[in-house]
Amino acid sequence: MELNINDKNLEILGLGAILHDVGKMLVPLETLHKTGKLTEKEFEQIQKHADYGFHLIKNVHTVSLIVANCAYQHHERLDGSGYPCRIKGDEIHYSGKIIAVADVFDAVTSNRVYRKAMLPHRGLEVLNAGVGKKFDNTVIEALRRAVAIYPNGLSVELNDGRQGVVSA
Repeated sequence: MELNINDKNLEILGLGAILHDVGKMLVPLETLHKTGKLTEKEFEQIQKHADYGFHLIKNVHTVSLIVANCAYQHHERLDGSGYPCRIKGDEIHYSGKIIAVADVFDAVTSNRVYRKAMLPHRGLEVLNAGVGKKFDNTVIEALRRAVAIYPNGLSVELNDGRQGVVSA
């Protein structure tokens, strides 16, 4: 909504966001849940989830092809360093750019088997490091406006050394 996407396209984007990782159903569980460093072969298996998801969704004729592209392109990056196709810039559908930012933010601010969650402001720092190179600046700015960087209940230390708890 921060990006002023109309209702029809917002619905398509929402469905694409919900289904973007559906291809992980076809990746071996031992690879998905591995706690240690992935081997090159295991990482290749993980990367295939984007292609798997695309093919699963595109065969559902009642669902927009844009939804399938969300699954396909959510790991593509503006500079072409992403996967599965290493496409860049405007070759990436806008929905793919949005879901890429949301996916990275969710990944770094969630607990994983291999590390603890970062706080939202740290997640935004990760995204900011890739602004214009990996991620669309307009999308990151919209996320910044929509996310509570310091969530209610968080203990903080102020510049003057006083301790506090975020209440609003």
